[in-house]
Amino acid sequence: MSGRLQNKIAVITGAARGIGRGVATVFAAEGATVYAIDRIADEVQQLAEISGIRPICLDLTDADAVADAFAGIEAEAGRIDVLVNNAGVIFFKPIEETSVSDWDGLLSVNLRGPFLCTRAVAPGMKQRRAGAIINVSSNAGVQGGNNESAYCASKFGIEGFSRALAIEFAPYNVSVNTITPGHPVHTAMSEVTYDAEKRKIWKEPADLAPAFVHLACQDASGLNDQYVRAWDLVVQLREGKL
Repeated sequence: MSGRLQNKIAVITGAARGIGRGVATVFAAEGATVYAIDRIADEVQQLAEISGIRPICLDLTDADAVADAFAGIEAEAGRIDVLVNNAGVIFFKPIEETSVSDWDGLLSVNLRGPFLCTRAVAPGMKQRRAGAIINVSSNAGVQGGNNESAYCASKFGIEGFSRALAIEFAPYNVSVNTITPGHPVHTAMSEVTYDAEKRKIWKEPADLAPAFVHLACQDASGLNDQYVRAWDLVVQLREGKL
């Protein structure tokens, strides 16, 4: 590890498993202090064993709890330099079988959560004129999928949300990007969604983490307002093209 995130304060949601856990682990190895957020209490607490990671059990759909948690992080750490909105859920149902509670529950995690977290870090980042926001998107944010109306709506929403934020935050030198794996990746979600062929080639979450590290180092003058394919960016970094 190169220590690229030395002294950075990062918050990562959905950190108990999958991409969030892989990114949290690599961020800590790169020198960041990582506040790892998840509602799966027992699994996120396991991250406390890793130096530099401070787990927080939190329901990202609870506005008051999110506000309190982020205020506590800023009071303890002094600032938040990087926010990774990674937490997400998925289900596959035809629209006529999708209940209102199904729809509201998915949108609450996938879209309301990033809104609440971003709103919480905005004042500090704008005041310091520094920061990086990384919103985890999906191919489902740029194209439709069968029986994925709720999930696609949430990820298309993340794309629109992020493009607007990039404009809003640019004068404050804060970068805002969306990132998609760009390659099959082994997560709890992909264990449900991937067929046998994709499972043969999937990458582990930590394999994609260098792309997140690169985005965490950006400001508004660098890589900004982009939809990034993580694996493509990792390859470019390995080849010294960036």
